[in-house]
Amino acid sequence: MSKRLIVYYSLSGNTKKAAEYLAEKTGAELMRLVCVKDVSESSGARFLVGGMKALKNDRPELMSFDKYPGAYDEIIIGTPVWAGVNAPALNTFLSGDGIKEKITAVFTLSGGGDNDRCVEKLKKLIPGIRYTAALTDERGKNAGENTARLDRLAREVLSGK
Repeated sequence: MSKRLIVYYSLSGNTKKAAEYLAEKTGAELMRLVCVKDVSESSGARFLVGGMKALKNDRPELMSFDKYPGAYDEIIIGTPVWAGVNAPALNTFLSGDGIKEKITAVFTLSGGGDNDRCVEKLKKLIPGIRYTAALTDERGKNAGENTARLDRLAREVLSGK
């Protein structure tokens, strides 16, 4: 049985909820990425400042991890989609030695429908991604499909197919 870790970044809490649900379904442990100096949670700052940092491929300083990712067989990553790409905190995490090789799955959460672009960028950066789930912000019209999408992702991860 693989030892799994879900690594996620969440500013508003939506990605955190998805990560917790997926951890419950897969038995994976959780590790939240926390920036030393994060973007404001106000929607204006989040969209403008966060979006600009995401597009610039920013790598913010992260707080110390509470787990050692190298101790896990498999890593699943979760990120909100900002300006069509992953949140900057993920860039910092992915720059660590031996991290990318362990990542097999990703879930993205978007309020604006840019999931496909974000997933494609991550697949180019992380060739080992085999499983994906594109989720919608809880206020979005397709948010009701999130549970089914996470259930499918959990089944794929657990089966290894």
